Amino acid sequence: MRARRKATLVAVLAAVLAAGCLKRSKVARTYVLDPTPEAAAAMTEAPLAVVGVERVSVPDWLDRPQITVRATSGEVVTDEFSRWGEPLPLGVQRVVAESLARLLPDRRVVAAPFAPRDRVDQHVEITVVEAGRQADGSVLLEWRFAVLANDGTVLARRRSSHRASPTAPGPAGAVTGIDEALGSLSRELADVLRGLPAGAEKAAKAE
Repeated sequence: MRARRKATLVAVLAAVLAAGCLKRSKVARTYVLDPTPEAAAAMTEAPLAVVGVERVSVPDWLDRPQITVRATSGEVVTDEFSRWGEPLPLGVQRVVAESLARLLPDRRVVAAPFAPRDRVDQHVEITVVEAGRQADGSVLLEWRFAVLANDGTVLARRRSSHRASPTAPGPAGAVTGIDEALGSLSRELADVLRGLPAGAEKAAKAE
């Protein structure tokens, strides 16, 4: 009887220890954003203009290693086991620059900080207002952007948003939704830039 009780106690202790080990072994997952899936067209030898994507501004509550979620009360909930592989502002800048390079083969697209040899004709400034999964399960990205000439003249200014409904749950779905929304942002930016003729900054000066 004692031997049976002892064996039972050992089994219970082993189960408790195993559960503790499983909890301690949980590892954070790391995510990065991906550019628009459109196939890149061949670049022209003499680009019409050089487009520079400036560093992106995001709210402080988004500028953190953890992926965040909005609760119904407006509370920002962080997931300690779901993290960005790079700072979110850099990720958005990288994705937009890569997407614009695919969408605008007749322009040369560079990202700040710019090399001394890069004479940027049109500067793109992006401010992210909201980015993440909402209480209703959707993923919302809200942004403002401006296109500026080399002398600071504002050539275009827009404010937009995109709401995605990814099928994947949790952080993976949130990242997929932000990818989709950044594709929408990049296409909107590309349309605006196509409407600006080469040397648009000179035309703006003359007006």
